[in-house]
Amino acid sequence: MPYRVLLSIGCNDYQNMNKLAGAETDANNIHSELTASALSCIKPEHSLLVLSPSLNDIREALEELQDRFNEIESLTIFFAGHGGVVNGSYYLCMCDTRNDRMSTTGLALSHLFEFINDIKAAHCNLIIDACEAGGMISDMGSLLKPEVIGKARSCGVSIFVSSASDQVASEDNSGGWGTTAILQILRGEADTGCRAPFLDLLDIGRAAAQNVSINSAGKQLPSVWGMNLYGPMPIFGNPHAATSIPSSLLQVTGISPTSIAGMVIGNRSSEVLGLMFAPASELTPEKLYDKLIQSIEPLEKIPGAAATFVESVWRSLEVSIKRQPNSFARVELTATCMSFLLSSATVDASSKNCIRRLAEDLFIEMHDVLQRIVDMLEENPKSLCRHGIPDLFYLPQRITRVLGWIGTAFYIAKQYGLDTAKLRGLAIKFNIFVADYYAASATGMSESEIPFLAVFLLTAKELGETEICELIISSLYNALIENEGALARPDLAPRDVLSYLHARAVNNLEAQRNLSSHPSESLAFVILMGEVLSLQDLINFNLELLDHSHFYMFIPNDHAQFSFPCVENGLNHVFQIGHGVWEVKDLVSRWRASCFPQLARDESLKITEVTIGALCSALIFPNRVPWYLFIGTALDPFQEPLK
Repeated sequence: MPYRVLLSIGCNDYQNMNKLAGAETDANNIHSELTASALSCIKPEHSLLVLSPSLNDIREALEELQDRFNEIESLTIFFAGHGGVVNGSYYLCMCDTRNDRMSTTGLALSHLFEFINDIKAAHCNLIIDACEAGGMISDMGSLLKPEVIGKARSCGVSIFVSSASDQVASEDNSGGWGTTAILQILRGEADTGCRAPFLDLLDIGRAAAQNVSINSAGKQLPSVWGMNLYGPMPIFGNPHAATSIPSSLLQVTGISPTSIAGMVIGNRSSEVLGLMFAPASELTPEKLYDKLIQSIEPLEKIPGAAATFVESVWRSLEVSIKRQPNSFARVELTATCMSFLLSSATVDASSKNCIRRLAEDLFIEMHDVLQRIVDMLEENPKSLCRHGIPDLFYLPQRITRVLGWIGTAFYIAKQYGLDTAKLRGLAIKFNIFVADYYAASATGMSESEIPFLAVFLLTAKELGETEICELIISSLYNALIENEGALARPDLAPRDVLSYLHARAVNNLEAQRNLSSHPSESLAFVILMGEVLSLQDLINFNLELLDHSHFYMFIPNDHAQFSFPCVENGLNHVFQIGHGVWEVKDLVSRWRASCFPQLARDESLKITEVTIGALCSALIFPNRVPWYLFIGTALDPFQEPLK
């Protein structure tokens, strides 16, 4: 039988340090609230309260937990007292700890982590209300070592620390500020904003950290982070929820750590935990996909397991991803997680529901991202530029990227009936900046721009924003005419960018060809958009300049596979200017005869979450084009969308 266990430690009476007044009170209050409240998830008999212990007392308490419980669902450890960083390691100070002998008389956090792994709890909650607690980040290396966490089924972990690495953890007559904020949430005096029937430490910690930061005017900045791959782990009932508390992790997520799905997740947990503390370069969609897809594929055979794992990864990486300078880092994380669930969305209702939750979150996040971009442009209209020669290549992709995610937000809103008033106002402002300051460099450099432009232009057309659409298509068409109907490959290596720019500058078409996509999907896109935007005359007038140019559209048979690195099942529809295609109407006719029927046969496109997941896959892996977006436009032989 799995247990939920609490070890609450408070230390006031120090032999070699300043005595504290409120640490034991904090430990008592946390112990009482987590075990004796009507909303408690931990039984009193499964808890230990240890006050002003020696180092040996703590070691004995940890050993007692190991001996008493052979299977622990969650282990919560609370500590209030002195703490500090010495020689790059963080130590919890017991009553007999000495400042001049911290390494031998203090409890090293690395030792506590080793105990956590030895006890093999499915999840551990660690709450530290001590000075310099943020310094514990330096000890994460011990938790991430393969010999510590990788050999056996590893636990999830959630951590709340009450102060930054260079800050004091303050207290008053009520106790430590961090603990007081946590107790206010447990008692219902403060609202986390969550309406689930239970709270986990991430829910509690985020709200508590915000309260302390505000109340201390930034003098004390708590932190919270965590990884829980089995789904939310209840630590306490939610005072602001109306439903009852689930009695076990299995009830909450459908995944037991000892089940087949649980074992699969556990065997990969060290890799995921490593992502939480990885540099920004390791958190790109491509690298996340490479690291996680092997964990997700076996879970797709177990109902609900893939969705639980993916949503837990998304939730766990939210804090880490915010360290990135990339404004769209959280948007791309959310989109990547949706792409993980694409292949299971056709058969698993949990995956569909998870995609919807993530899509709605992406819609909300786009408001914040776009607001920041608009504010930046209002302060400096040229702020999208990074200056230097590389911007000749990357600036158009930077602009189309913003446009594409704007279009995606509108697409999601349309599917779920969300209010777009604020988003539309921000989008209009951004479009004005593009037209006024970036018209000459808005697009036309790389094939990777096409997925972003597809979703933006088609949604903008629906909203009546034809002016920006015509500007972008004209710019893209001119670039194609100047470059033999092809742009840079979507996977063009950074080392080749300068060569490509030089080839374009001197009109060296032979050198360009080696670095371009031949045939091109961008040319197919422009011609079809000519019909959608009623620009047939403009496109037809110059089409002879692209005589003999080849172009194509790749359409998969099953868009549930659209996130695969290589989409194998599909058709390349190849065309050539001057050989069956002389005007826009010729390609439109071919589209209606061949491409549209193939899309109509794809049953996966009848599932809203598949269309959203496939769209996100196209934006995070922009070497594929979501041609199904043209369903319901002027290209549709029936001119009505699939239901």
